[in-house]
This record gives sequence, C-alpha cells and structure tokens, in this order.
Amino acid sequence: MSVIKLGGVELQTPKARVNRFSLLLWGSSGSGKTTLAATAPGEKLWINFDPDGTDAIAYRDDIHVMDFANEPNRSVEKFKEDDPLRLAQFLTDHKKIETVVFDSLTTFGDKCLTHGITKAQGTKKGKYSTIEDPGYSGYGNKNTWTRLAVKNLLKVTGQVGRNMIFIAHEDKPVQNSEGIVLYISIMLGSSLNEQIPIDLSEIWNLSDTGRERRIAIRNCRNRKPLKSRMFITSGEPEFEWDYNSDTNKGSGIDTWYKAWVKQGGKKLPLPTN
Repeated sequence: MSVIKLGGVELQTPKARVNRFSLLLWGSSGSGKTTLAATAPGEKLWINFDPDGTDAIAYRDDIHVMDFANEPNRSVEKFKEDDPLRLAQFLTDHKKIETVVFDSLTTFGDKCLTHGITKAQGTKKGKYSTIEDPGYSGYGNKNTWTRLAVKNLLKVTGQVGRNMIFIAHEDKPVQNSEGIVLYISIMLGSSLNEQIPIDLSEIWNLSDTGRERRIAIRNCRNRKPLKSRMFITSGEPEFEWDYNSDTNKGSGIDTWYKAWVKQGGKKLPLPTN
C-alpha cells in the first residue's frame, strides 16, 4: 500500500494507530488504584508524588520509581517543559518500559497550588494570594501547570508509543440543599475535572465495596466522568475486578490491553470472572 502524506504528515488508518492507551484511574483511598495500575504492560516508570504511595507495590520488580513526594514544591515546574524530564530519550533508551504511571494527579495539583501561591505573591495581581485565599493567580497557576503536565506527558509518551496512566483521588460528594448526593467526581478542582478527561482515551473509577472491587467505565453510582474506548459501553457500566496481588492471579490492564490490540482496536466485552 502506497504511503499518502498531507502537509508532510503520513496518513494512517485508525487500526494502524492502535499502539498505546491513555488512562485516568480515579477512586477513593484504599480502593486499589495503585495495585491496578501496576498490572499495566511491561516495566513501569512510576512518577510518584504521593507520600508512601508505592508501599502497596513494594513487592514488584517491574517498577522503577522516580519519587517527587519529598521534593520541593517548585519541582512541579519540571512538567511545564515540552519534554518533561527529557522523557522521550529516556523511554527510547529503555524499551522494556512500556508504561508511565503518574501518581497522583491530585497530589501534584496540591503542590502546584502551594508553589503557585508563592509565585503569584511576586506579581502585582497576586501579591495578596495566601494558602487560605489563593485567588485567581494562585488557582490559575495550579490549573495551568496541571493541564500542561498532562498534555506534555501524553504528547511525549504518544511520540514513543508508550502507555500513560494518571492516578487521581475521589472527591467528596456534591450535594443539593437537601443533602441528596448529586454526583461524585475526581479530586482535581475547578474546571480540571472536565478539561483533563477530554485528552485521555480511558477514564475509569475503581471502588472497593468491602466484598469486591469494581471498575466502572461508564457513569454510574453517581460517579462521573467515565468513558472507555477499550470496552463496550452499551451494556453494563462496570465489572468486578477479581485479582489477587499476593499471588498475581487474575486479569489486569496488561491482559485487557493485549486483547484490545489483538482485535485491532475493536472494543472488548466487559471481563467476567
């Protein structure tokens, strides 16, 4: 088949572009987000911002942790760069690393806000910004840096064909005046809850009922936003995730991703135990 170009860019079929996935995985504390992300394909580069965030996967030997948890808040500015951490070359040189995990976007946003207030205080508009009242400038810095981190990491990992997973925490329920829960969303704040999911192919929520863990891929149980291009979303909105991290028995992201690629990007039925 002859190569067709437009504006110097080679045109491809959608099937030919099925070479990686991008996921935002969110849920409440202790639901198993870290454990689920660790089942992603290949070796993982784990960019960690959560204090003690990798304790749950300390037993694994396929994860390389880059720990920013105790780094100064100004370290968030590294992700403003077009190629954060010179990641493209690193991944090119280390082909066994198939997935990059960013844990967590919520904690990263907190660091952005704290540092953003400090930066704002040095400007005319933001000189009165405080942690209690960050103001437009403080929140503006946080939102801009968080969006840039997501976009830059997605771009770089896309260029070298690596999977990208962002982990985020679940926010408190939004209620009406009568105390009825309207919805529960991602703990990112402001407009980020709507802006960031646009750029990713998968938005999943993981919950632990005490008896089972469930992965939702379509809005349900008041959780939103959720979406999937990997799974069929016309039926049930969620499925039970039966996985034992002690024995490494049960399916995970690697299993589902390989099945999706094998089918050329055709959506998969929800996993059944």
